[in-house]
Amino acid sequence: MKVLGVSGSPTKNSNTDVLVKAVLDATGAETEFVKLSEINVGPCIACMKCVHTNVCVVHDDFRWLSEKVMEADGIVIGSPTYYGAASAFMKAFIERLYSKRHLKLLLSKKVAVTLAVGVASEQMVAQWMGDALKAGGMEVVGTMTAKGTPCCFVCGPGESCAFTIWNVYSKELTGMDFGVEEAYEGYLELLPDNKPYVNGSARFLKSYRSVKDEPDVMAEAKKLGELIKERI
Repeated sequence: MKVLGVSGSPTKNSNTDVLVKAVLDATGAETEFVKLSEINVGPCIACMKCVHTNVCVVHDDFRWLSEKVMEADGIVIGSPTYYGAASAFMKAFIERLYSKRHLKLLLSKKVAVTLAVGVASEQMVAQWMGDALKAGGMEVVGTMTAKGTPCCFVCGPGESCAFTIWNVYSKELTGMDFGVEEAYEGYLELLPDNKPYVNGSARFLKSYRSVKDEPDVMAEAKKLGELIKERI
């Protein structure tokens, strides 16, 4: 029994990496972890040369990675959320899996788990990844999300920037309450003079949010790994 874990996060030892590995560990299977930012997998170029062979002709690292996908009984994919979507690394990987769909639906006997880490739109990203894998014929046994570290926490001028992620997702701009301030209680304090896209004013109470410090999140990852174990 083999399970492949694929992370779309470019950040070293990221929360996404941690969760993908936690799911892998809980499967009790032979596992392998691949970090897409450390290899070269470009987007689909729509050449349609894979239609009859189910083999992508683009010469990059997807060639050997696709072999690992085919050898695996299960796959765990995880991505951070960038601009409300999966990372470009993960998007390219999923696009390239299209080569396995044509005529034969070669991934149809595999099980999968998707997970996304973000600030406000991670649920949509995890769902999108799951839907993409289902379209490829996989059985998605579960999805999960977690809150990560906003890039504005570590960029430098985040406390005084009017265009931070929490202001992007503010009720003033979107008309919706994404609950960012509540979700980051203990990590972020918005000050009274903060005005989205006018004046940035916040205080960082913690500079990094780690899923390792959140037992419920780690337990959920373990449960997903156990679900994979039950299904394969």
